[in-house]
Amino acid sequence: MRPVMAEPSVPAMVPSIPKLQVAPGIHVVSPFLTPETGKQGSWNQREQKRSNTGISLTPSGPWEHKLTDKYLGDVPSSSNTVRYFNRRRQARRVFIDCLIIWCVTAFICAVLASTMYGFSTITRGITQWQKYGYNALVTGCSISLGLAFAAQFNQYAEMMRWRFLAAQYRNMRDFELVLGCSSYRNTLQIAFRGWRPGTWYPTKQQIVALCWFSVFVTFNVFVALIGLTYSIDVSNQFMHLVAGEMDVANLRYIASGQQPDDGVDYPLPYQQAAANLFGQLGQNSYELGADTYTFVNANPKDRKSQAISTRYITTAATCQEVEILLGGHAGFRANTTEDQDTDQDTDQTPDQTLIWVDENGNQHTDVVSSVATGSTTWMSNTTMGGCGPRCAQMLALQTSDIRVVDDVSDSFMPSPRLWACNNTLEQVTHADPNNEGITDINALEMPDLQAWIFAGAIGWTGVCSSEIDENGTERCGDLQYILFNGDTHLSLPADVTAEDVAGTVVGFTIGAITAFDTNGPRQNLTGSDSPRPAQVVVVRWPYAGAILAGIPFVQFVMLLGVVWFSSKAVIIEPGYMAISHILKPIVDKVGEAGPLLSMDEMSDHIGDYNIAYGVRPDPNDPGHHDKTFVRSLGLIDEKEGYGYIRGSMPEGRYD
Repeated sequence: MRPVMAEPSVPAMVPSIPKLQVAPGIHVVSPFLTPETGKQGSWNQREQKRSNTGISLTPSGPWEHKLTDKYLGDVPSSSNTVRYFNRRRQARRVFIDCLIIWCVTAFICAVLASTMYGFSTITRGITQWQKYGYNALVTGCSISLGLAFAAQFNQYAEMMRWRFLAAQYRNMRDFELVLGCSSYRNTLQIAFRGWRPGTWYPTKQQIVALCWFSVFVTFNVFVALIGLTYSIDVSNQFMHLVAGEMDVANLRYIASGQQPDDGVDYPLPYQQAAANLFGQLGQNSYELGADTYTFVNANPKDRKSQAISTRYITTAATCQEVEILLGGHAGFRANTTEDQDTDQDTDQTPDQTLIWVDENGNQHTDVVSSVATGSTTWMSNTTMGGCGPRCAQMLALQTSDIRVVDDVSDSFMPSPRLWACNNTLEQVTHADPNNEGITDINALEMPDLQAWIFAGAIGWTGVCSSEIDENGTERCGDLQYILFNGDTHLSLPADVTAEDVAGTVVGFTIGAITAFDTNGPRQNLTGSDSPRPAQVVVVRWPYAGAILAGIPFVQFVMLLGVVWFSSKAVIIEPGYMAISHILKPIVDKVGEAGPLLSMDEMSDHIGDYNIAYGVRPDPNDPGHHDKTFVRSLGLIDEKEGYGYIRGSMPEGRYD
C-alpha cells in the first residue's frame, strides 16, 4: 500500500506542518484528515473537538467563550475565530473566579479571628515572643486583607467595565478611563472629571465611581479599626514569672520596717510588740479557719507586681480550760464567805490576783493587771521551751461581768473562765523541689526565735510586767498581758469552746505573718520566679466579630451584584493583546505614525469620535432567538447611525 502523505493547507496564523516521511508498507492517517473522507478538515473543527468529557481542575476564565460541540449542534462553523457567548456559562465562571478571591478574604478573616481568640485564651499572660508573634500575625493578616480587597475590587472592575462600555457612547478620554477603571486613579478621575457640559448635577458614572471608591476606602478603614477592637492589658489575676531578682520576706527578724545590719541584735521586746501589731493588722485579711499561709514574691522594681510563691508555713494550737481558784472578776473580790448565800460584793477593794490550777494539778498565782469586766485578757509566757521548740505558751482570761444594780443581776459573763494554750509554728515548707531557683535556702527559713515570737503574738506587748519575788525584789514577770475589749472576735464570748480558742490563736498568728509578709522587712534574692506584669490580649468581640464577619458578608453580596451586572455583556480577557484587538479601529484612525502620542493628543488628532462597545447591528440578523447567526462584536462609532446600543448582549456566536 502506498503511504498517505499529509500536506494540509492551513491558515497563515498556523505554522506549516512538515511532510511525513513514512517507510513503505506503513499506513498513516493524518490527525487533520476526517476519518470518513480522508480530506482536510476545517481548523475550527479540529480545534473544538473534545478529547474527553471529564471535569478540568483548572477553571476556565469568564473571557473564554469556546465554541464547543455542545454549541455547534447541526450547524458547523467555517471560521476558526468564531466564539460562542453563553450568559449563564459566563455568569457561572465570573462567580467561580470571584469566589476564589472571596474565599481568600474569608480565610484571612477566619485566621485573624482565630489568632485573636487563641491569644485571648492565654489568661496567665503571654511571653514577649508571643507578643511579637501576635502583633506580627495581626499585622500580616491586616495587610493581606487589604491586598485581598485590592485584588477583589480590581477583579470586579475588570468584569463590570465591559457592561459600562456597552451602555453608552463615550469619547476617547472617557472610554479609556472606564476601560482602566480597575485603577483607582482612573476611578477618581471619572468621579471628579466626568461632568456633563452645561449641568451642575453629577452623572450616573460619577456617582457609581464615587460610591465604588468610597466602598473600597470604607473596607480598608474597617480593617484598620480591627486594631482598636483589642488591647494588650496587664492581667488582674496572674503574673508572668521570669528569672531575675525576687523581693521576698526577711524572716530573720520582726520589725515594722527595714533595720540596719539586717536586724542583727534587734531588741526582743521590739520584735514582740511588732508581732502583736502585725497580728492586729492581719485580722482584716485573715480567713477564718486557715492555719497555713503561703508567702508572696514581689518584683523589686515594682512591689505591686506580686505572685504567690511555692513556700508556705503552718501553725497548730491546742487549748484547754483550767480551773480558777481566785480572781477573774476584773479586780473586784466577790464574797465567798460561807455565811452568805449570794455573790454580792462585800469588799470593793481591787484584787488583781489570779490563782489557777493547770492540767497536772499544779497551782499557779499570777497578778493580772490588764483586765476589764466582760473582756478577754491574753497572756503570753516569756519563758521559751516550755512546750518544745518553736512553741509558745499563753493564757486567755475571760473576766466575769458581775454588776449589781438594786439587787438585780445583769450578767454577760457570770463567772470567769481561763484557757491554757500551746501554739507551734512549723518551719517554712518548700513545695517546689527547685526552690524557685533560689540557691540560698537559709535566707528563706524562719529561725526558732522568730517562730516562737509569732506563735505567741496574740499575748505580746513588748512591755515587761513587774512582780515581787520571794525576797521582796521587783522583777519582770513571766507573762505579758494585752486586753482586747469591745466588739472584736479576740474578746471571746461566754459560750466559747476549746476549739474556738485554739482557732483564735492560730488565726492571730497567721494574720501576723500575712501582715508581716506585706509590710515587714524584705530582701532581694535571685531566682527563677520573679514576677512581672502578665500581659493578656483583651478582645472586644462585639466590635471585632461585627467587622470580621461583616467584611466577607458585604463582599459576598457585592460579588452577587457583580455577577448579575457583568454577565449581560461579553467579557474580554484583561490582557493587553486581547484588548488591543478590540481597540484596533482606534489605532487605524490614528495611523502607524505617532507611537508616542498621548491619549489627549490622539483624541485631538482624531477629532469628534464617540464609540461604544457592543454588537454591531446587522440587517441579516434573524433576531436574538437565533443562536447560530454569527454577530460582529467590537467598537461602534456613533456616527454610523445605529442609535442606542443595547448594554445586554444576546446569546450566540460572535466574530
